Amino acid sequence: MEGHTGYFRSVKVLPGYRMEVETATCSRIEFDFTSRLNTIRFGTLRDSGVFATASTDGDNILFRKNDEIKVKISAPEFIDLLLVDRTATQAGGDSGN
Repeated sequence: MEGHTGYFRSVKVLPGYRMEVETATCSRIEFDFTSRLNTIRFGTLRDSGVFATASTDGDNILFRKNDEIKVKISAPEFIDLLLVDRTATQAGGDSGN
Protein backbone atom coordinates (compact mmCIF):
# COMPACT_ATOMS: atom_id res chain seq x y z
CA MET A 1 0.00 0.00 0.00
CA GLU A 2 1.65 3.20 -1.18
CA GLY A 3 2.16 5.81 1.52
CA HIS A 4 1.32 3.35 4.31
CA THR A 5 3.31 4.20 7.42
CA GLY A 6 1.51 2.02 9.93
CA TYR A 7 -0.40 2.78 13.08
CA PHE A 8 2.53 3.03 15.51
CA ARG A 9 5.27 5.66 15.24
CA SER A 10 7.26 4.71 18.32
CA VAL A 11 7.28 2.69 21.52
CA LYS A 12 9.16 3.71 24.65
CA VAL A 13 9.57 1.37 27.63
CA LEU A 14 8.90 3.00 31.01
CA PRO A 15 9.54 1.68 34.53
CA GLY A 16 7.02 -0.68 36.12
CA TYR A 17 5.98 -2.61 32.99
CA ARG A 18 4.56 0.52 31.40
CA MET A 19 5.15 1.85 27.93
CA GLU A 20 4.47 4.98 25.97
CA VAL A 21 3.12 4.37 22.49
CA GLU A 22 3.04 7.12 19.89
CA THR A 23 0.54 6.62 17.10
CA ALA A 24 0.67 7.77 13.49
CA THR A 25 -1.64 10.65 14.47
CA CYS A 26 0.98 11.78 17.04
CA SER A 27 -1.19 10.74 19.99
CA ARG A 28 0.77 9.41 22.95
CA ILE A 29 -0.70 6.63 25.02
CA GLU A 30 0.79 5.39 28.28
CA PHE A 31 -0.18 1.78 28.89
CA ASP A 32 0.44 -0.31 32.01
CA PHE A 33 0.91 -4.03 31.30
CA THR A 34 1.00 -5.02 34.99
CA SER A 35 -2.50 -6.51 35.05
CA ARG A 36 -1.76 -8.53 31.90
CA LEU A 37 1.48 -10.17 33.06
CA ASN A 38 -0.25 -13.17 34.64
CA THR A 39 -2.16 -14.04 31.47
CA ILE A 40 -1.19 -16.74 29.00
CA ARG A 41 -1.05 -14.20 26.18
CA PHE A 42 1.36 -11.79 27.88
CA GLY A 43 3.08 -13.91 30.56
CA THR A 44 6.34 -13.88 28.60
CA LEU A 45 6.56 -10.15 29.31
CA ARG A 46 7.17 -10.83 33.03
CA ASP A 47 10.77 -11.28 31.90
CA SER A 48 11.91 -7.66 32.18
CA GLY A 49 14.58 -8.36 29.57
CA VAL A 50 11.90 -9.29 27.04
CA PHE A 51 9.69 -6.34 28.02
CA ALA A 52 12.63 -3.97 27.57
CA THR A 53 12.95 -4.98 23.90
CA ALA A 54 9.62 -3.38 22.93
CA SER A 55 9.79 -1.92 19.45
CA THR A 56 7.50 -1.35 16.51
CA ASP A 57 7.51 -2.09 12.81
CA GLY A 58 4.71 0.45 12.37
CA ASP A 59 1.94 -2.14 12.32
CA ASN A 60 2.76 -4.12 15.47
CA ILE A 61 4.39 -3.76 18.86
CA LEU A 62 7.08 -6.43 19.07
CA PHE A 63 8.92 -8.01 22.00
CA ARG A 64 11.93 -10.22 21.36
CA LYS A 65 14.27 -12.64 23.05
CA ASN A 66 17.48 -13.64 21.28
CA ASP A 67 16.23 -11.91 18.10
CA GLU A 68 13.10 -14.11 18.05
CA ILE A 69 9.72 -12.38 18.30
CA LYS A 70 8.06 -13.64 21.50
CA VAL A 71 5.02 -11.34 21.62
CA LYS A 72 3.43 -9.43 18.74
CA ILE A 73 0.57 -6.99 19.32
CA SER A 74 -1.27 -5.63 16.30
CA ALA A 75 -2.95 -2.21 16.29
CA PRO A 76 -6.46 -3.71 16.68
CA GLU A 77 -5.23 -5.86 19.59
CA PHE A 78 -3.66 -2.82 21.25
CA ILE A 79 -6.91 -0.86 20.94
CA ASP A 80 -8.71 -3.81 22.52
CA LEU A 81 -6.21 -3.77 25.41
CA LEU A 82 -6.93 -0.07 25.92
CA LEU A 83 -10.69 -0.43 25.87
CA VAL A 84 -11.33 -3.74 27.63
CA ASP A 85 -9.62 -5.08 30.75
CA ARG A 86 -10.28 -8.80 30.42
CA THR A 87 -8.25 -9.47 33.57
CA ALA A 88 -10.73 -7.72 35.89
CA THR A 89 -12.70 -9.96 38.20
CA GLN A 90 -15.56 -9.03 40.43
CA ALA A 91 -15.63 -10.35 43.97
CA GLY A 92 -18.88 -12.07 44.72
CA GLY A 93 -19.80 -12.73 41.08
CA ASP A 94 -22.40 -10.74 39.18
CA SER A 95 -22.62 -7.06 40.07
CA GLY A 96 -26.27 -6.94 39.05
CA ASN A 97 -25.62 -4.57 36.13
